[in-house]
Amino acid sequence: MKIIILGAAAFLFIFLTMMPVCAETLEEAYSLFYKGEKADAISMIEDYVRVNPEPKAYYFLGYAYYEMQEMDKSREYFTKAYKMKSFYSPIPED
Repeated sequence: MKIIILGAAAFLFIFLTMMPVCAETLEEAYSLFYKGEKADAISMIEDYVRVNPEPKAYYFLGYAYYEMQEMDKSREYFTKAYKMKSFYSPIPED
């Protein structure tokens, strides 16, 4: 019986830790960024994209790193966003 309970507890722990980060987390990160807590926002969005690799989140990371004057990181995330969806083009398309 103990094995079943421990197995169920382990499954529940793994399931909960692997659940996608919700959109509210992304909105909270945006809010932090615009309140001036840029480093915390970046950390939160990086955690988000590990689970939810979305172009809008990558684009926002590119912008956040641009604002922090970290141009290599900025370019990396802008490029990821562009590769996923050309809407996020660094050069306007005609």
